[in-house]
Amino acid sequence: MLGPDNYWDLRYYHLYNPWAYLHGRYLYDLGPAQEQGFLNPVADFLLYGLVSSPLNDFPRIVAFIMGAVHGINAALVFAIACHVIRPTDETERRTLRAVAFLIGVTGAGWISLLGGSSNDLTSGLFVLASFYVLLRLEEKPLAAGTWRAFAFAGLWIGLGVGLKNTSAIYAPGVGAVLLLMAFRHRTIAGLFAFGIASAVGFFAVTAHHMLTLWEDFRNPFFPYLNQIFRSPWWEPIAIRDDRFIPQTLWDLLAFPFYWVKVHTYVVVEKPFRDWRAAAATIAVAVAVLAFAARRLRAPRPGDAARTRGFGLVLVFVVVSYFAWALGFAYYRYVVPLEMLSGVVIVGALLWLFDTSRLRLPAAVTVLAIITASTIPIDWGRRDYDGHYVSVEVPPIPPNAVVLIATWDPAAFFIPYAEPRAQYVGIENNYLQLSQNNILANEVKAAMRAPGRPKIVLNVNELDRGKWNDLLAQFALKLSEEPCQPIHSNLEDQKLSLCKTVER
Repeated sequence: MLGPDNYWDLRYYHLYNPWAYLHGRYLYDLGPAQEQGFLNPVADFLLYGLVSSPLNDFPRIVAFIMGAVHGINAALVFAIACHVIRPTDETERRTLRAVAFLIGVTGAGWISLLGGSSNDLTSGLFVLASFYVLLRLEEKPLAAGTWRAFAFAGLWIGLGVGLKNTSAIYAPGVGAVLLLMAFRHRTIAGLFAFGIASAVGFFAVTAHHMLTLWEDFRNPFFPYLNQIFRSPWWEPIAIRDDRFIPQTLWDLLAFPFYWVKVHTYVVVEKPFRDWRAAAATIAVAVAVLAFAARRLRAPRPGDAARTRGFGLVLVFVVVSYFAWALGFAYYRYVVPLEMLSGVVIVGALLWLFDTSRLRLPAAVTVLAIITASTIPIDWGRRDYDGHYVSVEVPPIPPNAVVLIATWDPAAFFIPYAEPRAQYVGIENNYLQLSQNNILANEVKAAMRAPGRPKIVLNVNELDRGKWNDLLAQFALKLSEEPCQPIHSNLEDQKLSLCKTVER
């Protein structure tokens, strides 16, 4: 229903990366997908495999498969809701679990990413699986053999972080719950099992890629962390997106309330509105105070029975929130917490109110208000046509050098172009002609190589003056021949290939 993905990052690197990795292009092409072109492509293999198969001619099936994989998150959210929310009355129990589930799977982030290529929901399902396994440990008896559950939890978080390294923001939250469960079960073996399994999961999906980067660039995370590894292929500086990180303690604490209004460039470039985080913050603060006061005054046997493991949910959510806010503060990365917001809100209502006569109306009202006020993020969708991905590239000479000098997402056309040509990037988000590293120098050498046709990729309207100023550094200029357009159903900007001649 949402339509096939047409997100910036799909055109930017999610199609190029798996193709480049599988075809050994890291040292043949020279950074045409910019800095993200070297990210681990394993999570992209699913979509790349689908669009490289006959299923590409059935775009609704591709979209369904991608959405079904992401839907595992919804199953995990429902499982967590069923574990935590346990009022004694069956009707109330089912209703509150449904409310928690619906709040969690109608968020601005979840809806906008469903079936897309960003991999946040793919890695997120492993994060939620790890937390769920640890959560289930709370109701298991103290007995031998729990190390296997610890190992499964470690395996899932290792796979999640390996598939998308930004999921490392959830490691502190999972780690806090891990320590609490290990203390409860009095197990050191569980901690070792978790650690070993998490390493196995991480390296299972990253080891070969890291080894490839090490062999090619002497940095297993290239170009990231180059301030540590100091690969001569790029500048010895850190790459970090800190545009959205809170600058003050007040911003850090009040961050969720900034999303109750439609804003841009608060935690994401796009406009959106979501009240879940603000509602969860208020509900937890009030419920904790009310629960503590009631416990001090006269503890009741039913207070704790209405929820199971809700304290662990709060530990995971709070620790993960601070790790996210201080690490990236980019909304796509916090979607697993958005999906748990319903469990947090309903759990808080169970702590706050003594009777279902108050809890049920409050829960349904909160659900209605939150879902009605939500404005999902528009990452980019398009209408269905005959293919999920369709790209037609004009003929390129086999020995040509194609210069891609833009910050715009353009590398998606390369897997559909002449495979023997060399595609090089410059003047983008990490490579500049003014640099003197090996990668930049290789680009300059390729553009000056005699006897090889030089072609430039132009984005939107052709600016001859701008191109000729850039090409002058290679003793080249644009040909008078008209540029040849690239046709694609992924187009947001118009791409064309323009020939050059010697000055």
